[in-house]
Amino acid sequence: MRLQSVELITRKDGFFRFRDRLVPAVRPGDGVGVAVFFAPSPVDLDFAEVLGFQPYLWFPSAKQIENILEAMDRSDEETFQMLRTEWSGVRPRPLKVGDFL
Repeated sequence: MRLQSVELITRKDGFFRFRDRLVPAVRPGDGVGVAVFFAPSPVDLDFAEVLGFQPYLWFPSAKQIENILEAMDRSDEETFQMLRTEWSGVRPRPLKVGDFL
């Protein structure tokens, strides 16, 4: 999946208001949600047989975002330990004193 867009979607009176349409909300309460929209990528076709249908819309919780950031930190750390160098991505890993020993 590739990130297509991140949008704020209002939920009021039991409905999401999205692109001039009302979509019934499962949960009660009013508010504004963060919706993450994905577009399929070529690798989705590679994994389609194994994973089956995957959703293209996600309303993340703060905890889910926190979990993703923690996993990215671990991934950066483990990549550094494996390669003993940065992975050349756009998210640099902070250097520690122990890296120079």
